[in-house]
Amino acid sequence: MPRTYAVPPPPPHNEGSTVAAWVNTVGCVLGAIVAALGIVLGDMPIIIGGAAVVVITMVVSFVLRLAGFGQKRTRASAQ
Repeated sequence: MPRTYAVPPPPPHNEGSTVAAWVNTVGCVLGAIVAALGIVLGDMPIIIGGAAVVVITMVVSFVLRLAGFGQKRTRASAQ
């Protein structure tokens, strides 16, 4: 007899518009702009600063997701 599997529930309908996602997007864009400015000016501390902004933003976004400000996870019920 073949096994049947439950269809997973649909994800929340927020289309990824969460606090964690917006912090990640804005922070990475600003960090990339700062790093690009450093490349244009040829100034290594500005490039490193822009890269640091990107890394810090990703960590903050991950912490926000763990704190409940990100996309909610749903799991299919096991049978």
